[in-house]
Amino acid sequence: MKIALAQLNYHIGNFEGNLQKMLAAVESAKTQGADLICFGELAVCGYPPRDFLEFDDFIQKSYESIKALRHASRGIGIVVGAPTRNPFLEGKDLYNSAYFLYGGQTIGIQHKALLPTYDIFDEYRYFEPAKEFHTVEFKGKKIALSVCE
Repeated sequence: MKIALAQLNYHIGNFEGNLQKMLAAVESAKTQGADLICFGELAVCGYPPRDFLEFDDFIQKSYESIKALRHASRGIGIVVGAPTRNPFLEGKDLYNSAYFLYGGQTIGIQHKALLPTYDIFDEYRYFEPAKEFHTVEFKGKKIALSVCE
């Protein structure tokens, strides 16, 4: 399996700019024959987003970027970081998640388990830690996603 790593310079809150960089990287990876491209933690919104996570519009724009990347995932797997709403009443409102996109669909989401609580990385203030772990089937292989720490 050929894997492309996209280490890009993301800007916090610049959804359009971040998305354009990622879409260009996806096309480049496809051209080079990659099966999978991996982007960084919270790549769609930039890291660390801090208090921007408290704005609904910020989260909605993250979802819109994921939708665009999902559409671009035809012919290549995409792993990308984005905030995800917590559907449960308990815990924090959001997860720090890695999305696995392929064939125009989301085939897996893994939330970050070990949240840092120091300096500007006080993620426990915003995110609920993962309590479950999943694997994704991709091209005949089982893949486990992990977010940072």
